[in-house]
Amino acid sequence: MKEIYMSQIKRIAILCLEVFEELDNVYPNMRTVKNKERAIQNTLRKITENKKEQRKIYDAIEKEIFNYEDCTYKPMCNNLRKLGYTVLEGR
Repeated sequence: MKEIYMSQIKRIAILCLEVFEELDNVYPNMRTVKNKERAIQNTLRKITENKKEQRKIYDAIEKEIFNYEDCTYKPMCNNLRKLGYTVLEGR
């Protein structure tokens, strides 16, 4: 059974949005971007070691960041459930 914590989903989503905001600046600070991308990778590594699975998790979360119809974490959780993950509270 594959498990993912809600705090991990939230952390990845917030960091993805912060990376987008930083890259959208006129002069993006690439040190900040790299640090946030590294934090995303560290969080994904805690979930699974498989690179392909990490990419699927990242895509499932990242594609719902700009979902203006449902501005909650529910679409992200639904995408992860489709991948076979159980979303847990806590941690």
